Amino acid sequence: MKIVAGMFKHETNSFSPVPTRWKDFGPDGPLYGADAYRAFRHSGYSLSGLLDIAEEMGAEVTVPIAARCLPSGPVERDAFERLSDILCEAALGCDAMMLDLHGAMVAEGFPDGEGELLRRIRAARPGLPIGVSVDSHANFSDQFMNNCSVMPGYRTYPHTDMPETGRKAGRLLRDVLEGRLNPVTVAARVPMMPDMVKCLTDREPMSRLIAAADAAEAAGMPCMTVFTGFPLADTEDTCMTVVATANGDAEAARAAAQAIADLAWSLREDFRSAPFEPLAESMERAAAMEGPVILADFSDNCHSGGTMDSMAVVAAALERGLDGILAGPICDPQAVAEMIAAGVGATVTLDIGGKMPIPALKEPLVPLRLTGTVRTIALGRFTVEGPIFTGMPVDLGRCVVLDAGRVTLVVSEGRVEALDPLQYRIFGLEPTRYRYIVLKSKTNHRPAFLPLARGHVDCTGPGVATLDLLSLDYRHVRRPIFPLDRSNA
Repeated sequence: MKIVAGMFKHETNSFSPVPTRWKDFGPDGPLYGADAYRAFRHSGYSLSGLLDIAEEMGAEVTVPIAARCLPSGPVERDAFERLSDILCEAALGCDAMMLDLHGAMVAEGFPDGEGELLRRIRAARPGLPIGVSVDSHANFSDQFMNNCSVMPGYRTYPHTDMPETGRKAGRLLRDVLEGRLNPVTVAARVPMMPDMVKCLTDREPMSRLIAAADAAEAAGMPCMTVFTGFPLADTEDTCMTVVATANGDAEAARAAAQAIADLAWSLREDFRSAPFEPLAESMERAAAMEGPVILADFSDNCHSGGTMDSMAVVAAALERGLDGILAGPICDPQAVAEMIAAGVGATVTLDIGGKMPIPALKEPLVPLRLTGTVRTIALGRFTVEGPIFTGMPVDLGRCVVLDAGRVTLVVSEGRVEALDPLQYRIFGLEPTRYRYIVLKSKTNHRPAFLPLARGHVDCTGPGVATLDLLSLDYRHVRRPIFPLDRSNA
């Protein structure tokens, strides 16, 4: 048996000004063949789990391409076409396909990116068995569902179960191939866009939905996933969706999915954002805590499409008089170039951050003028050690450490969410030696950074990764939808 495994992952923020080009799908573009296999075979990605099962089956496995990109604006048409063509061509010569997809990709001309990809694959090879591992933030479409065989999503957020989800997709596809599973999939849409932080799976209200999905599978449903959706992708499919796959019984799948969808709707107020705390009040809370204290700047999180150049949280911390601050990386190639030109040991005064225009925001980001000493100039390259996104290569480009007295700032040419303390340690900075650590992250920093901290404060600054959905100009989501339209409650 010949199995093709591949990856084409992108979570699209429709409001982000950060471009998504061919070259962005990897450190130097996508990986092919043996390079793709080696990079992801024992990684923390779903592709690793898919390959586990394919090899357990004794299949002849090929990985034509593995392409992943940080969340950003819509995928440029050229990149989408090239990547789709490679996977469609690979489908012609196999007996089954295993794919590691996200589920919230928007491409130029195709608001349902993965649905269009799967439609093309099935058009090229009608009836091809396709198993897909999907992010729990997928905006699930009928087109997606109708063009693949099985499609389990992550059970955890932060996403610590990506390889296991890949193995689950692989096992389900194996059951299809061996005649034990006749997959019939039904989706129940919930007309709401929950606060992403309220979707942490180790606490209420999301833990109740996960428990319900687990119970449905324990009772015999082959696959049940609660897709919370990605609210920053402005598409007609953007919402929470409950997806059930039964063994030949559409009514059973429909009833199981609708029961959890009804439960989710009954909890909608619990999924709504709490009143957003002004930054000044967040800094007052942080000042009263014993350090290290994490200041999580979730509105500028690049894993939700943020530009990673907002200085609002750092500015608020300095204004409050906080000291012993470690912050960054801040993505500002211009500032990096100026400090490299000055050289290590130089004292510089310059504006940092706030340089990328963001049309989706009502007010532009504001640079922060700092005076400090250039301490380090280095390349920001490392591999994430886990426990999430294990094996992910990071290339921040050229980086500079600026010592500005009360704040030590890492400034970079590239972007990365706070997944691993290595983002500081590779520059000789130990985060536990600082009282405050400003991180660009909503939730994915928690597994690696919370064990290092004694306090944690979510900070509401400006940015396109905001949780304040009412501040965004939605054009395409189906209305009414909660919380944009409270009257539909």
